[in-house]
Amino acid sequence: MNTQTRPTLNTTTTLSRPNPVRLLDQVIERTASGGFDPEAFHVLNERDNALIADEVMNGSGSSKFVYQFAISGTNVTGISVVGARHLATEYGGLRHRMVASTRKIGALFTFTSYPADGSPMRVSCSVIPELASEDDFYSSLVEVEDIKLGNTVQMEASETREEKRRDGTKWERPHFQKIAQAKAYRNAILALIPQDVQLAWKDKMLSLGKNEVVTKSVIAEKRSGVMQFAAAKGIPVDRHAIDALTMDQIAGLSEAARTKDAALFVNAAAALGLVQITEAETTTQAEPPKQTRKAPPKAAQREEPPPYDPETGEVERPAARAAAPQAAPQPVDDGELF
Repeated sequence: MNTQTRPTLNTTTTLSRPNPVRLLDQVIERTASGGFDPEAFHVLNERDNALIADEVMNGSGSSKFVYQFAISGTNVTGISVVGARHLATEYGGLRHRMVASTRKIGALFTFTSYPADGSPMRVSCSVIPELASEDDFYSSLVEVEDIKLGNTVQMEASETREEKRRDGTKWERPHFQKIAQAKAYRNAILALIPQDVQLAWKDKMLSLGKNEVVTKSVIAEKRSGVMQFAAAKGIPVDRHAIDALTMDQIAGLSEAARTKDAALFVNAAAALGLVQITEAETTTQAEPPKQTRKAPPKAAQREEPPPYDPETGEVERPAARAAAPQAAPQPVDDGELF
């Protein structure tokens, strides 16, 4: 059996062993409870941009009124810009008008008020040097009135003039003013029409096949975000293993990356088998070597005082005594015998 050796993560951060059962449940729970998925929103937003641009160039020709994807075991649906117009037509009795718009190019701001009952169209300009370095944009404010129920709502949408490529360079977006106006209209329609009417209409569109499944696109967007975060933090992850994750798993990992907490992300990735955690050694100051107390030296034996020579008056040292030559013994003179 061919086994692959997974990369080993060495980090100076002390990481706790993850619980594979609860960790992903916790991060997915945060996504599900919030009800807002940034990656899904980005995908739906880009699809709407493409639909609006296509409509400007070629006219309305899309039959995809509802976007659909599954996350955390729940089917999520969203109404496209083209679908919002169809919903408004089927609901009936809605009146829509442009209220105002703001266009920023450099330091120049152009404010436009559109005509209404008893109020003509007005245009004013203002130069604000302090905001010249901010991104250029176009903002549209629209109003939708339900003449059947007497309800009115105003919604605003803004779109930037330029967008960044992956290499950091910018390019000017075509039709960004039309995109802002269409999204403001769509948001006002969805804010005004009752939710039960919208749910029934979406179920009808799903049964008619007027929906587009964007689950794969949402997963791809989440994978891209996970890989970017791992690369930015220097965390080695297995790309092929990430491609094999299910929607629930990639959603939990993406939520962990969104927290910007590298330790939480590594634990989540380890729970999915993407990385292996080695118990990190905590960096502590080196302890000084323990000093062993030496036993006090034994009491030196008391030496006896060296012998004293009464004839010379000197004290004989043992070394000197050993080195001094021994004098030859003198014969004893007993005297003459008579």
